Amino acid sequence: MDFYWIGLVLVSALLHPLRDLILKGTAQPMLCYAGVSVVWVVLAGFHAVTTGQDLSLQKEIWPFVATSVLGLSLYYYGTLSALRRGNLSVYYPIIRSSPIAIVVFSWLAMDRSYSWLTIAGIFTVLLGSFMIQKTPGSVLEDQKAFALAIIAMLGSAAYSISDAGAMQFTTPAVYLFYTNISVTVLLLGIQRWESRLNTLSFGDVAQQWMRVPWRIMLAGVSSYLSYFFILRAFQLGAEAAAVSAMRQASIPVSILLAAIILLEPSFLKNIAWASLIMLGILLITLSTL
Repeated sequence: MDFYWIGLVLVSALLHPLRDLILKGTAQPMLCYAGVSVVWVVLAGFHAVTTGQDLSLQKEIWPFVATSVLGLSLYYYGTLSALRRGNLSVYYPIIRSSPIAIVVFSWLAMDRSYSWLTIAGIFTVLLGSFMIQKTPGSVLEDQKAFALAIIAMLGSAAYSISDAGAMQFTTPAVYLFYTNISVTVLLLGIQRWESRLNTLSFGDVAQQWMRVPWRIMLAGVSSYLSYFFILRAFQLGAEAAAVSAMRQASIPVSILLAAIILLEPSFLKNIAWASLIMLGILLITLSTL
């Protein structure tokens, strides 16, 4: 069973960078991410209804939903804001360094213990992630971009912990349905605040979505599958810190895509450090045996 959830996480990692890549360069990325959330709502609702799942949500699940909504909104805001200021291959590793926050919180607040092999694997992953920052144009040279990346990282940690807890009580489709209704509303609110608009009509939103409908749909489908596989791994008993660390396999994928499609620099140096990330993932895998 361990190998099953490990496989789900690695497939999720392959899909995860596609959303950022597909939406990079859009005129209104926050509105596009809101569009992606709408796609998630449709997919989750369709999945739940066609498989006979009850769309009602027990009251004890709502705190998990609220935490995940806040975490996802912070993650999206920080990610998109950092994306506007730096290279995908530079900001992405910092944003995806949430395992350290998850480990610290779980240890302090939840009295969770980890094997030395798991800890070694997580820190090996994080070492590779941060060493990739030693490149020209690093977000470490831009304090605002670095702060935004940290905000996104903390948001990622929050929703990962919340999602792991929620999956002990509900199903991925039902959970994603309610979570992304709220995320859509929050992202539209952030867009209104950023644009300093008094109103943001449905017509304005729909007009932006219709400019890039296929990009929103493709980003929505790929990211929905990526997230669904993670929630399924949590259902199978996977631990949040290990899952979040193993999902860092998306970093080498993002580096490869950034080099091939976006022509971003320092590919060889980055991929060398990315191999250290893969070593850490191997250690985490061995710790589950």
